[in-house]
Amino acid sequence: MCKFVVTMTINLLIELLNLSTVMKQRIYTLTLLLMAFALGAMAQLRLPAIISDHMVIQRGEPVHVWGWAAPGQKVTATLAGHKATVRTGKDGRWSLYLPAISAAGPHTLTVSAGKESLSVTDILAGEVWMTSGQSNMDFRLRSIDRADDEISHATNASIRLFEINHALASRPADDVSGHWAVTTPEAADCFTAVGYLFAKELNAALGCPVGIVNASWGGTQIESWMTMGSIDRFPKYTQLMEQLRSDAFRANELRGLANDARFEREVAADRGEAAGWYAPSYDKSHWQPLAMPGLWADAPLARMDGVVWTTAKFTVPDSLAGREALLSLGFIDDADVTWVNGHRVGATRGYAVKRRYQIPAGVLHAGDNELTVKIIDDHDGGGCYGSASLFYVQVGSRRLSILNHPWSYCVSVEKDNSGFRSYFSNDFPSRIYNGMVAPVAPYPVKGIVWYQGEANTERPSEYRDLFPAMIDGWRQARQRPELPFYWVQLPNFIATPKNDLAGLRDAQTSALSLAHTGQAVTIDVGNPTDEHPLDKHTVARRLALHALHNDYGHSDLVCQSPRATGVSRQGDGTILVTFSHVAQGLQCHDRYGYLCGFAVIDAQGKRHCVKAEIAGTDSVRLLTTPNLAVTTVTYGWENNPEDANLFGSTGLPATPFMMKVGQGK
Repeated sequence: MCKFVVTMTINLLIELLNLSTVMKQRIYTLTLLLMAFALGAMAQLRLPAIISDHMVIQRGEPVHVWGWAAPGQKVTATLAGHKATVRTGKDGRWSLYLPAISAAGPHTLTVSAGKESLSVTDILAGEVWMTSGQSNMDFRLRSIDRADDEISHATNASIRLFEINHALASRPADDVSGHWAVTTPEAADCFTAVGYLFAKELNAALGCPVGIVNASWGGTQIESWMTMGSIDRFPKYTQLMEQLRSDAFRANELRGLANDARFEREVAADRGEAAGWYAPSYDKSHWQPLAMPGLWADAPLARMDGVVWTTAKFTVPDSLAGREALLSLGFIDDADVTWVNGHRVGATRGYAVKRRYQIPAGVLHAGDNELTVKIIDDHDGGGCYGSASLFYVQVGSRRLSILNHPWSYCVSVEKDNSGFRSYFSNDFPSRIYNGMVAPVAPYPVKGIVWYQGEANTERPSEYRDLFPAMIDGWRQARQRPELPFYWVQLPNFIATPKNDLAGLRDAQTSALSLAHTGQAVTIDVGNPTDEHPLDKHTVARRLALHALHNDYGHSDLVCQSPRATGVSRQGDGTILVTFSHVAQGLQCHDRYGYLCGFAVIDAQGKRHCVKAEIAGTDSVRLLTTPNLAVTTVTYGWENNPEDANLFGSTGLPATPFMMKVGQGK
């Protein structure tokens, strides 16, 4: 009944925005009555999703508990022998604090209101960090290098992760969708790789529970992650923000949510599963041909959103029949369920997650075997992608391509997004922040770890202003101006000319002017041909160095990469570059001692590569000719500076830079 009334109320509000003033007045009172009735029906005691079983709370900080109950009701919370009471407001909201807890636990939180009571069990007190960003933060543990070994050893129950599901909102939302997961091999398989490995580093160094709250979304620009107040500082976005705040935008957003709910119901009742399309015995001869791999943006599925079943045969020789195998399906946008010979072998959601499924012994037989993949796409994109080398079945050391036979498809559910596409954009300012970050801002965390910027490489000068504004906005939302904020500088990658990774990296470095920030330089661990490098261990370790050094008293650890502090012309015509944060001194990581990555720019703007040598503990000398009028020095100033080989003594790579001669000290 409650759900019915709420649905009626929302629908009336939507229609209200489109009616004449007279009609608005006629139904205004009825709408208010329905809303009041709905609130009464929904008055049951409720906690936000993040306050749930297996959660990790920040030790040493007051425990913030909040939620909803009937208006004017007294709410009591009890945790570790401490009790606090508060009354709900007219809107049914309540918020209270309990004293800080130092003992790890496990603990149980009890919340009661009237005759209702809720219990949250298996709570640990430890260190909590929020991880966020785009696809490299969304990159799952199963897809990294040495994934099988890492996952098989993922048994530390004191490391836990709360994954926030994707959501967009034109206003700051009340809650998110997600749950806490305790580390097991099965659960860790889908953990954010950087987040989990960062937590693992902290757990090993501190010996306490670590919780990660992950909100990440591939392909997203920084504007989407900024608070509305932060975006309001930039006149460029004034018109978009007026649109975002408009009643018309909100009404269409609500219609879009209703359309999403309708689609979810249709997916749950998918006629393909009901009819057993995954079974080899099902007649698929009428299915249409499909090129694989490929996204649906290409014909014949252009503009398609919905559920598409795809199938193909692959041949197994007699000698490999019956053996356990590994299926690799590249990447799928957005979700999939996969069967081999009618046996379900896996299901995954996330377009940046590499699909790798175990095929149990006894499933494969000699001759033609059938692979069936059900692909679910909410909006945009859709389909399989990746190089052909990622699509195979591996039996022992033998790889069998799954692209040798023709593929075909059949649509089981089609989603009509034609009227809502503009409201699905995850690039619209503030919408991801409102839907995924704002609801958990009241949850105390030690700090933030950020990995984003790839989607902004066409506008690095803008990022130089947006990034610090975003950091300030997140800190203000949590009322913590000194909230630690650490990020990953973009790794080396061969991008298109319009993507200025060097400029974006420099914009990231400039944000170090903000207090309590840190940057993990990664130009030495990227993949020139893949924007999603597999080495997330090094990335997480370098991020953890910042946290351990700055926030946990490990002052012996060096966390900062060498950074240029000055460029000066010497009397002999050479140029001297000085660096800070060199630890015991600068080093050249080349077996023959050739220092690479430096260049100079002359008065005509022409770039020249120059010889360089380490000159003392903290300096590099550039051997330029006396007649060359050098104005600027660069280091690692390329999208893919793979030859840059200057490091500090602890193995941290020097930070790329562009600096005028005479600049700095």
